[in-house]
This record gives sequence, C-alpha cells and structure tokens, in this order.
Amino acid sequence: MSCTKPDYQSFAGEDAVFLDLGDNEDTESPWEGAVIYKRNASISHVEYCTTLERLGLENLSTEVSKSRASVMGLRVTKAVKDYPQGTPVQISIDITRKKQKLRLDGIIKTVITLTCSRCGEPAAECIFSNFALLLTDEPIEEPDIINLGVMYGDNSKTYTEFADQEEEDDEAAIDFEDQLYFRPDEKEIDISKHIRDAVHLEITIAAVCDPSCKGLCLGCGRNLNTSSCTCSKKDVKKGLGPLGNLKKQMQQK
Repeated sequence: MSCTKPDYQSFAGEDAVFLDLGDNEDTESPWEGAVIYKRNASISHVEYCTTLERLGLENLSTEVSKSRASVMGLRVTKAVKDYPQGTPVQISIDITRKKQKLRLDGIIKTVITLTCSRCGEPAAECIFSNFALLLTDEPIEEPDIINLGVMYGDNSKTYTEFADQEEEDDEAAIDFEDQLYFRPDEKEIDISKHIRDAVHLEITIAAVCDPSCKGLCLGCGRNLNTSSCTCSKKDVKKGLGPLGNLKKQMQQK
C-alpha cells in the first residue's frame, strides 16, 4: 500500500520504495498480512500505509481519530481495499544490513481514540512512535539472563561504559521479543504483530479530549463542557477528608 499526504516530502530517491501489500483476506489473525517486509538487498528505506482496522485495532478507531488523522495529513489510499474508511497508520522504516542480519528502524504515525480522563468523552491521541526489529538468518535463542537495564553504583557499569558497549553492538538495545528468525530462503516476513504491539504501548489513561476540558461536576456528574452545573457550591465538600485537620489534631496532643 502507499500513503498520500498533502505537502509531505517523501523519500523518493533510489533507495526508497513504496509497497503494495495486497488484500490478504485469508489470514488467521486480524493483524496478519497488514505489514510485510520483503527481502531486497538494493532497498534501504520502505514506507507502508495500513489502518488500525487492518491491524486488529478497530476498537481504537472512531470518527474522532479519523478526523484528527485527516488534519495531520494522513490519508488512506485506494490500495487499502478492505478498510478504505479506516484510520490510517503510516510506517516508515530504514534498513541497515550487517553480515547475516537486518536491522529495521521505524517510525509509526497514526491517531487512536481513547477516553478522556476528565469528562469521559472520546479523545484523539496522536501517535508518533519509534521501534526497532532485528531480522537474523540464524535461529534466535532465548537468553539465560534478562537484561533489566543499567544499575548505578560502586559495583556497576558507568553510563559511559554502557554507551560504548551500545556503539559496539547495537543489538544489545533490541529486546528479545523484537528479534525475529528470518530464514535465508524466505522472501518476506510478517511484522504486523510488532506494529500492533507498538501502538498498544501508546495507550494511556491520561488522555484528554481538549486541553481546556472542564471535566465532570463532582456533585451531579454533569459534563461541564456541554452544560452548566445545577449543584450549589455549598453542596460540594471541601477539604482533604479525615486528614484535612491533621495539623490541628497534632497541636491538640
């Protein structure tokens, strides 16, 4: 699929390619076949366009997300025949080759619909997420020790030492779940699940429909953005509950 954006300068050089992913109707999972990387030694950059629906994330797609995506310049082209009215997901990937391995560094742009934490109405959350995948010709072995990060202290590595190690081996920065066995005889590999997971990680409970959202009335529960509150200000209990007069209680003792 290709993705069109007004006033968007795409990578259109010799190293770039736009892929048509096809329909892939007979898939076992909703997200299979949405984003497929095809092996090509002459290509160092690829761009995809799919939809939240095609990734199996239709519950995050509403008219709110579609409208915001349109404002951002994201469009679904005719190549997406199964979900032409879905919420677009644009994916740009740079490919780095090293011996028998391929590293895919990508950016995901889309909009998802969440619930406003103030008023409970739908809220559009713009997604601009980075991800990295490592494709290797050799089978992936699960590590015996899981790296939980850097510890700071007298008996730990310094940040400089850790940074130097990262420069020597970029694979250390890629999680085990993001390392895929790509057989040498295979021409393509499905990376849809990893795109789906990257979008899932962007779900937050702190979304707001508008920065100036007034929220709900604590007394009657009315949406203060659409109607006036009928509660008396005296009815709303002020203070901090049983600890509100803690200072006074301590002075009495």
